[in-house]
Amino acid sequence: MLDYYALVPVLLPVVGGILLYLLLGFSERVQRSFIVCFMALLFVMNLVYLIALQSGMIHPAAVGPLVLDAPGIFVSSLVTFLGTMVLVYSFIYRKNNHFDSTFFILYFVLAGMMCGMACTYNVLVMLILLEAATVTSAVLILFGRTKRAIRATYIYLAISIFEVILVIYGAFILYSSTGTLDLRFMNISLLSSGDITLLALLFLFGFGTKAGLLPLGSIWLPPAHADAPAAISATMSGILIKVSVVAMVKVMYPFFLLSNVEMLMLIVTFFGTLNMVLGGVMAFFSCHIKRLLAWSSISQIGYIVVGFGLATPVAIYGSLFHILNHMLFKGSLFLISGILLYQVHTLQIKKMGGLGKVMPLTALSFLVASLAMSGVPFLNGFISKEIIYEGSVEAGFPVIFSLFGLEFTIISIFGWFTSIVIFITLMRAFYLMFIGTPRESFRELHDPPLCMLVPVLIMVALCVIIGLFPDLVSGTLQYIAEVLFQMRG
Repeated sequence: MLDYYALVPVLLPVVGGILLYLLLGFSERVQRSFIVCFMALLFVMNLVYLIALQSGMIHPAAVGPLVLDAPGIFVSSLVTFLGTMVLVYSFIYRKNNHFDSTFFILYFVLAGMMCGMACTYNVLVMLILLEAATVTSAVLILFGRTKRAIRATYIYLAISIFEVILVIYGAFILYSSTGTLDLRFMNISLLSSGDITLLALLFLFGFGTKAGLLPLGSIWLPPAHADAPAAISATMSGILIKVSVVAMVKVMYPFFLLSNVEMLMLIVTFFGTLNMVLGGVMAFFSCHIKRLLAWSSISQIGYIVVGFGLATPVAIYGSLFHILNHMLFKGSLFLISGILLYQVHTLQIKKMGGLGKVMPLTALSFLVASLAMSGVPFLNGFISKEIIYEGSVEAGFPVIFSLFGLEFTIISIFGWFTSIVIFITLMRAFYLMFIGTPRESFRELHDPPLCMLVPVLIMVALCVIIGLFPDLVSGTLQYIAEVLFQMRG
């Protein structure tokens, strides 16, 4: 009997969008209650399923090309958690005519597409769902209603053409040689060694482009994230690019060890390291807070790609940990940027100042999330980065020196350098925006309404809690890492 509940993470968010459309004639209070309760229910369902899967109470379910296993349900849990936070945060924008119920309906659809992409091993289905998520998120970017948002959407959609070409090319090779596009049923012995390497590279750069992997990631990601509404920036940076990373790993890993493993490891870690360093340096030179955060997303994706490229159990575990952590601190930072725009009406860092005295909770949240992303000890970002560095030792990178009990390889040296650059960048932004005497026009400001502030406080609090008590999530993440590790050829 088919396990039809494998359709739940994909279909229920879309059903939520349809039900919300049917509720348009009801009061705004009814619509708000439905939006929050339905997305929160989806999160609880996904989380319970993940726990049951880890404990062995149930087994992975499959129906057609959709597979509800540990990696897929992990991503679905992140999608619905961040979705709940973002939707509550977005209620304040309903006061604007252009932020009507259509926004929330499309967000439910986007959540369904992202969950579906994480819950399949069929290359073509994954690509279709990725492009559906791309189109939906592109429409949501347009809710910014500025010329820059329109231009960013054009670039975002244009770059998608390149990723489609690469993935379709790989799909043709895969199908003509094995007779299937589903990696679960593929007989990899039918592929030549050259095709195995080629497929790994095509899927790396095909799905990696939407994940923000350089070089094409630097073209679309900064304008798209910087010019979208804050809620969509948080979603795209916090989860959409991570879904693309997981998709990239799922389609690349079956070929990883059957080709020239050392070459592939070097290629993936090289581009991941390039993302780390270049993203951090470009963030340093940014004077627009959302563009700064967009470039730092490219940098943080670099850490995740490096971990998956090292392809050891520890490194994969570190990447999954950083996916979770990045969703929390980067999602909260993008939401804070929306608070600043809502209150101060500018995102230019040098046009702010002294906001900490009139917006203390916002300032504290920005500081904690910034320190977490910078890898400061006792916060969640430090833990995941150090696990990835440990993975580089496990992968065979030589230890150049040791300091304070930490072993430094070339990977960890670049990683620490990037963290220091990000720390300086964010502390400078914090000083310019929140420290000092408020400008006369800012003296009457205050922290934003609760529906904007509470999601930020929850995510920032989790950065601290996970940093102090990583065992709360480490067991589950190690279980998911083991599933991904076993996918390697």
